[in-house]
Amino acid sequence: MNIKEEKIKLILQFLRQYKYDHSFQKLQEQSQIQLDPQSLELITQSIKKYDIKQLEYILNQYVDESTKQQCILKVLEQQYIKLLKLHNVQEAIQLLRNEMTKFCQDEEQKYQYASMIYIPELKVKQEQELIDEIIQLCYKQIGLIEPNRLVTIIQQQQANQILDCHFHNKLEQNYNIIEKHSCNFKLNIIKHKKNIRFCIFSLNGQYKALVHNLQIYLYQIDNLTKEYQQKPKKIQTGQTGKITSIIFSPCNKYIGTSSEDFTVFIYNIQTDKKYKLEGHNAIVQQFNFVLSNQQKKKQKNEYDIYTISQDGWLYEWNESERKGGLKIEEKLLKLHTHQQKELMLLTSQNKISLYELYTKKQISQISITKNNQNSIVDKPFNFILILISDIISELNLYSIPELQLIKVFQPTSCLNTLIPQLDFGWLNSNLIAAATTTGDLLIWHIQKSSQPIEIIQGSEYKKEISCLKFHPIKNQLYVYQQKDLIRQSTQQQSTTEEIQAQFLQQRQQFQRHSWGMHQMLNFLSRISRQDQIGSNQQLMQEEDKGSSDDDM
Repeated sequence: MNIKEEKIKLILQFLRQYKYDHSFQKLQEQSQIQLDPQSLELITQSIKKYDIKQLEYILNQYVDESTKQQCILKVLEQQYIKLLKLHNVQEAIQLLRNEMTKFCQDEEQKYQYASMIYIPELKVKQEQELIDEIIQLCYKQIGLIEPNRLVTIIQQQQANQILDCHFHNKLEQNYNIIEKHSCNFKLNIIKHKKNIRFCIFSLNGQYKALVHNLQIYLYQIDNLTKEYQQKPKKIQTGQTGKITSIIFSPCNKYIGTSSEDFTVFIYNIQTDKKYKLEGHNAIVQQFNFVLSNQQKKKQKNEYDIYTISQDGWLYEWNESERKGGLKIEEKLLKLHTHQQKELMLLTSQNKISLYELYTKKQISQISITKNNQNSIVDKPFNFILILISDIISELNLYSIPELQLIKVFQPTSCLNTLIPQLDFGWLNSNLIAAATTTGDLLIWHIQKSSQPIEIIQGSEYKKEISCLKFHPIKNQLYVYQQKDLIRQSTQQQSTTEEIQAQFLQQRQQFQRHSWGMHQMLNFLSRISRQDQIGSNQQLMQEEDKGSSDDDM
């Protein structure tokens, strides 16, 4: 069969299968190519007539002995079932003994047929169904094209298109094989220029929280527009050190921040109740909400709070009462928990440790020679992603709970250094987003290559991305870059620097004269006054803007 004949037969097979009878007949006439060989017609007629001798004679010419036995046995099996359905047990036994046993593979198959006498729910196959099953067994040997061959080819092509797609790694159910694969998935990147440190969403997407200086800006979804309100609620944390983490509770009722002042701030969104956790002797790196153990006595709050600090301590709290502590190790970085699986992950600069959530019993631990900078986990708690900072920065993906290294994701070149801004999200948590020192945004797919599937160039000013976060339920990635400094602040800083330069140039001259001390104090007073002017201007701007987020 040449290529042209094979292609025409593929089309003929498709036309007949989908009942395009007129087109099928016309194509056969014009091409003078018959889809079915003469042997197929003879086999079909023998099956319809249950002519076993004729069928065996034809099959002997085209197929091997094993295939012949299987085909004939299928026809005899239907005769056997028909006799049993008509309660002609004696005839059925004779058929089994005299004919069917010759084509059975072994004694077990004979026994199975004999036991069918006692099975009342036997079904007789339709004639065409029986023919199709027999043709499926011998189509290659009698010169037929594989059934549904054109459909299979289209499916294979479709599968290749999907494998080449950035956002797919398998065929969806009930897809249309006729249409070319087109990916409707699109990641919407929402860019902002705001001077913020953190961005986080509640699990249901109802709230978005930004951290600016020592304040939380809380945005709620507008039920009419389905967008976040323009005017946020400003929450004063009362903390005096830089904020190190922020998180919502799983029920979206609480929000809190940890700080370099050794404290954790907790705020009830519904009641405005707030309190602090004080007791650590080092910077609190992170914290998490954990449902209280129901086996213990009644607690003040439905959540316990786990906190970790840089000196290696893990504390457990309920509201402001500390319930216990555990010394883990020095230089703890991140704390991750999963309520349903009752697991807790701790990462430090050189270790990843897995614990039971409530007993704090260590399950496993691995050491890493390179320096950990940050870690995140996916929503199902199947993977943990570690940012490694060495000569070349990279992302290492580990499985949970095995803690086995699965994959290494790398930037496009050694010149692109990754920063600790990264996140899992969207598309069943299969996407990874990370930022570079030059302000570029890199996107990876876990199931795809180790290289980014998409690179979004940064701004012309090469500003670092201060924060990035996937929306929990939408195909959105929020990216925040530092806002441009206003010209007035730049001029103010320039004036201060000029006074400082004059002071340094004339310092030796002041030391040689009696009036030098008076002049030095005068210069220092001018520098202090310029700093105070700058601070007052910034304070006035913040007061004028009120609760608007423009001050970010």
